[in-house]
Amino acid sequence: MRGIDGALSVMNDVEQGMFASESLRHTLRDIEPAERKLASSLVYVTLRRMGLWKHLLAKFCRRPAVSLNRETALCLVVGIAGVLELEHFKPGVLVNALVQRVKTAASEDSREAPLVNAVLHTIMEEAPAYIENIKSSQALRDQALAFGVPGWVAAEWGKEFGVKEAKRLIQLSTSQTWMSLRASDPADRDTLISECEKFRAARSDLTECGIRLEANPYPPDLPGYAEGRLTPQTESSMAAVETLLSLWSGGRILDMCMGRGVKAGHILTRRPEAELEGWDLSPARLRAAEMEFARLGVKGRYRTICCDAGSIEPETRPDTIVLDAPCSGSGTWGRHPDGKWRTTPAEIGKLTRLQKKLLARGCEILRPGGIIMYCTCSVFREENEDVAGSIMASRNDMVELPAKTGISSPRKGKPYGTVIWPEVPWLDGFYIVIFKKRGRAEF
Repeated sequence: MRGIDGALSVMNDVEQGMFASESLRHTLRDIEPAERKLASSLVYVTLRRMGLWKHLLAKFCRRPAVSLNRETALCLVVGIAGVLELEHFKPGVLVNALVQRVKTAASEDSREAPLVNAVLHTIMEEAPAYIENIKSSQALRDQALAFGVPGWVAAEWGKEFGVKEAKRLIQLSTSQTWMSLRASDPADRDTLISECEKFRAARSDLTECGIRLEANPYPPDLPGYAEGRLTPQTESSMAAVETLLSLWSGGRILDMCMGRGVKAGHILTRRPEAELEGWDLSPARLRAAEMEFARLGVKGRYRTICCDAGSIEPETRPDTIVLDAPCSGSGTWGRHPDGKWRTTPAEIGKLTRLQKKLLARGCEILRPGGIIMYCTCSVFREENEDVAGSIMASRNDMVELPAKTGISSPRKGKPYGTVIWPEVPWLDGFYIVIFKKRGRAEF
């Protein structure tokens, strides 16, 4: 499969509700290695500013976008993104490939292929100046359009952080992201950096196990990946786990929403003596976690249960709980841009109710004297400080502990927790708050 066809296949999956990263994992296997970078680049430049590309299509297309057949509309949106954003791929090659694709698909409408050709050439000539005019506007809604953030999100950030900071967050949330890696053994980090030299690998100054790449390679292509020596993980996620481990003094660890096991794997490789139990509602995610643990070589040191974390009763009260709660993922929109186009205010409200339920349940089952870390990859206060505040308002046995993340510019949550903004390409937006449950002797 060619890279352009692969990108269109992924975008079609995204329109059907699949996550881009999941579709890419499957699709890249069928694409020639030389074409994989083109496919993934085309997908992500399209998704990062999808609202802008659709706006340009409506402005420069001679026909209403709703009158176009689905294949033509998709090719145009991807084509607009590609001719304006791809720096190392000739626009003419992309245009010709998309025209041929539409010519093959739109057999009932002979106007479709010439239309694609005309629109993309007009976009190349006229759109750059038009975009610069939008970018120079001081209006928050125009900044949101230019940088690819839904208008309602920009308005919400304006209320939460003020217009100046909201504009900065809009730009940060759509800036370039690079892959970071976690070395399973910190002593192996320098060797791994040498082996990953072609990806411009360097030490992270955040954790002793972190590696920064100036690239986004296909993980199985990384030296040491198959052997479990390294794992793709954002520095925000690494910082959260390292913060928790700096406070951990032994005992049973429960990962309440384990997902694919990235944080659990981090804990198990960094603390070989740890006993960990992982819960998740999704059998598919637990199967992925099992595969991850096998790759890391930590079999036999954990237990997984498919369950509803909000209602299950643990056999033994945990000493430490990790609650990486389901969230909007708004802090990861630079890395997973499809998320911002499927998130709605109603969805945020639904997630917040779930987050409060899970955190309350975690505090309830935690052993007195134990600690619980609540974290999200969100930058909405509704999912972060408001959730932490609900616990502080409803319980008198929980006390917040300082979270020393190692981040050089953390933001104090208002009033609880630590907020991380995606200031550099290896950081996602993130929220961390750690509570300790008082025991009787501490009252």
